[in-house]
This record gives sequence, structure tokens and C-alpha cells, in this order.
Amino acid sequence: MNVLNPDMELQLLIRMGLILLLGLVVGIERGWSLQQKKEGHRTAGIRTFTLIALAGGLWGILTQQIGEVLLGIVFLAFVSIIMIGYIRHSQQTGALGLTTEVAAVLTFTIGVAVARGYLVLSVATTVIMVLILSIKPKLHQWVKTIEPHELYSGILFLLISAVVLPLLPNRGFGPWKVFNPFELWGMVVLIAGISYIGYFSMKYLGSKKGILFTSFTGSLVSSIAVTVTLGRFASEGKASNILLTGVLIATFTALARVLVWVMIFNQHLIFKVGASVAVMIFTTLVLAFWSWRRSEHPENRKRVTLRNPLQLSTALQFGLILAAVMLLSEATKHWFGDPGIYGLSLISGAVDIDSITLSLLKISGQNLSLSAAGNGIVLATITNTLIKGGIFSFFAGIKNTRKLWAFCGIITASAIPGLLLF
Repeated sequence: MNVLNPDMELQLLIRMGLILLLGLVVGIERGWSLQQKKEGHRTAGIRTFTLIALAGGLWGILTQQIGEVLLGIVFLAFVSIIMIGYIRHSQQTGALGLTTEVAAVLTFTIGVAVARGYLVLSVATTVIMVLILSIKPKLHQWVKTIEPHELYSGILFLLISAVVLPLLPNRGFGPWKVFNPFELWGMVVLIAGISYIGYFSMKYLGSKKGILFTSFTGSLVSSIAVTVTLGRFASEGKASNILLTGVLIATFTALARVLVWVMIFNQHLIFKVGASVAVMIFTTLVLAFWSWRRSEHPENRKRVTLRNPLQLSTALQFGLILAAVMLLSEATKHWFGDPGIYGLSLISGAVDIDSITLSLLKISGQNLSLSAAGNGIVLATITNTLIKGGIFSFFAGIKNTRKLWAFCGIITASAIPGLLLF
């Protein structure tokens, strides 16, 4: 038999302490959830779950010395005990829920995982399990509110994201290998996903909070995709002030990311880029606040209602436009070279401001002067801001988006002094 040295013994004791803590956490949640049941009618509580976790931990340690087959036998025996207890309990009470039994099996498994050294994974699994167990009433209430067309839209989204997307080749085709099916369809999936999240955010948080939540979180990934989604929302009603606020929030997030990239990858450009972009950010925040306050007025409180949570045709249309712009951007770079860097920035900014920003930061000071790189980045932010107005108008109509065009004009105009000064 192997004798453990003091350091290994201490390490095992620390792991057992973590197992004890995780078992207590799960047990407390189960005890709290089952507190209304009488003593003797509860299948498991604090003590039981703590002991289950400790048992899993001990067997995880012992089987490392004895053999893996024994662990499989012990696990099957434990599951058998749990199922026998469940059958007897269901016969006595008529209750058919398996939640506590499944939680017990998972707790045992977590104990084994901690003993084997998977500490972070075990803690994360415990947190997720306790969260799922604790929000049971909310989950049941949420399921009851799902309508058939929402469920079908969710299935369609899983189909295009989890089935179709992985099957597409992740490499370039066509002129200059610019058409990447995986990336193009990924943008379609992203727009559809943001639309789906926005639909449910508005349903459960209310139209105003839902739009603001979707605008900020979605624009952390793609502000253009958020604008497409908000434009589709506006096409089903009227372009209200809260939707305009959402576009401005997406614009703010995109501009803020540009400054973050500059500070991380090339601090030499911070004054050149910041002189324009920082002013654009401030202007955007002021306009967003003004638009949000306008939406608070009683005469402007229009609830945005949606009929379809996943309008795939909108995402497909933008995917085709994206492919055309990508081709034009690549053509500009190959035909004109470095002198066409400003044209490349203007065109690329209409698609993805992050890609052109990171590309210019990478080559600035080497194959491209700092001044040209800075100007190119600012021009990309201007295009990215203006294209949001165009995208929103495409869906909502020009008459309904004059205010947003004015906002975009003010934001882009605020960048000009910085371009001229530096």
C-alpha cells in the first residue's frame, strides 16, 4: 500500500474541506427548498448531502490507489441506493419528482471530481446546480408563459446555430478568398440570436428595459448586429425614442471598444485617436441621455410589441450585404494598396469596426505611419456610426428616423476637430 507524504496528506485534507463546503451549499439549498415538508418526508437535507459529497470525495481518493473499476462499481451501487429510496418514497407519498435524487448523484460526482483535482470545474458545477435548484418556481412559471411560436423559433435558432454552423467550412472562397461561409453564417446566427434575446428581454423586462439590456449586451459582440435587430423591431411599429436610445448605446459601446484596443495595443495613437473618438463618445452619451429622457415623457411612452422572435430573413439579408461589403473592402486593399487605406477604413468600418481597428494598430509604425493609422481608425468609427443610421432607416423608413440621422450627423461632426488638430 502506498504511504502518502505529509504534503500530499495536507493537499487531500484541503480538498476534503472544499468537498465539505460544496456539500453543505447544496444541502442548505435542498433543506431550504424542502423545509415545508415534515421531518421524515424529506428525501435528503443538509446532513445527507454533506455526507454524500464526503463519500464521493473519499471514494475518489481511494480508487486512485485501488483501481478505476471499483469507482464504477461504487457509483452504480450509490445510484441503486438512491433509486431504491426514490421508489419507496414515491410509493408512500405519490411524489414523482427526481430533482433531489439527481442532485444527490451529481453531488457525489462533484466529491469525486474535487478529489481528482478538478477544483474550478467542481465549484462552477456546484454554483450552477444550486442556481438551477433555487430558481425552480421561476423556471416553472417561465415555461408556462412560452407560446408555441416562441418555442418553434427557439428550435429554428438551435438548428441554424448548433447544426448548420458547425458543418460550414471555415476557410475562404472566391476572389481573394474573401467569402468565408462559417464567418458569414456566424453573423447571421449572431443577428438572429440578438433578436431572440431582445424579444424575451422585452417580454419579461418590459419594452424599455429589454431594449436597453439587449442594446448594451449585444453590442459588446457586434453593434451593427444590434442595430439590425433594433431596426427590425422598429419595422413592426414606430421608431420610438427608446429604440433610438438603443442605437446610441450600441454606438457608444463600439466607440468605447476602439479606445480600449488603442490603449492595449498601441498607446502611441491614444492622442491621435482619442482626440476624436473620446469626443464622439461624450457626444453619444449626451444624446443617448436626452433621447432616454424624452422616452420618459407620457406622450412618448409607446410600448414596442413584437410578433416574431426570430425573423431569419432579416439576418439573411444582412448576411448578403456583409458579403458584398467584404468583397469591396478586400478589392480596395488589393487595387490601391497603402494609398487606399482611408478608403479601406471607410468601407471596412461599415462592417466590423474591431477588425479594421486591430489591423491598423498591428501595422502602424511598421508598414504604415502612425498618422495614417490614426486617421484610418477615426474614419472607420465615422463610417460605423453613419452606417447604423442607414441600417436603422432601411428597416424603419427614412421618415421615422430623421432624428437618428441628426444624431449620427452630430456625432460624426464632433470627430472632425480631432482629425484636423492631430
